Amino acid sequence: MKTLTFLLFMVGVAPAFAQSKWALSVHLAPIYTHSDSKITLGGGLNQPPPVSEFVIESNGLSYSLGVSARYAFSPKWSITTGIWASHVATSKTDVVQDGTPYTIRYTYNHPFSNFYSTPLLINYQVLTKRLSPYISLGTTFSFRGKSYVDLTGNGEYTAVKIGKPVVVTPLVGVGVLYNLTEHMALIAQPTIQYNLESHSGYDYYHAYSLSLQAQLMYRF
Repeated sequence: MKTLTFLLFMVGVAPAFAQSKWALSVHLAPIYTHSDSKITLGGGLNQPPPVSEFVIESNGLSYSLGVSARYAFSPKWSITTGIWASHVATSKTDVVQDGTPYTIRYTYNHPFSNFYSTPLLINYQVLTKRLSPYISLGTTFSFRGKSYVDLTGNGEYTAVKIGKPVVVTPLVGVGVLYNLTEHMALIAQPTIQYNLESHSGYDYYHAYSLSLQAQLMYRF
């Protein structure tokens, strides 16, 4: 009988874990970002100045650290917000201007080159057992940070700010939650974000990011 009880507990069909309304979590996530776009400059109604075409592709690897607070409406539904800080490890932009390619490389070694965002997520825990699928849907509010770019290729980096002051990006995450104890849980969740904002000045613009979030959560 003891053996049967232990096996049932291990496969997650033991009695449901107690659910606290408030929880805090810390997370670490590697992030891959990609964007590609095309923009045409020049041309006019009165006189046609020279037209330049830029085809741009950017790729980067970064990591994110964050602290989040979660409020549970029920044993399965909850809402999360917090603050996430991300730091880019490597990033470069490849540009083809009128058929001529060149590369812009970024560095983020400056101590204040972190980027900050605030998530607002609705979470759904499918089961109230030890192991459960865990789904998050919502958005992040990303605040514009300062980048350092080698514009001339001579190793001298210039501080620049790129993009809008705040960028709102939808987020979808599907993973698992594993209860270590009644109060402690681990969450592993692959996420995807896609930039849906309009970019009227571009012929086309696509940008997305992929990450794998690992969270350690403590319920009060």
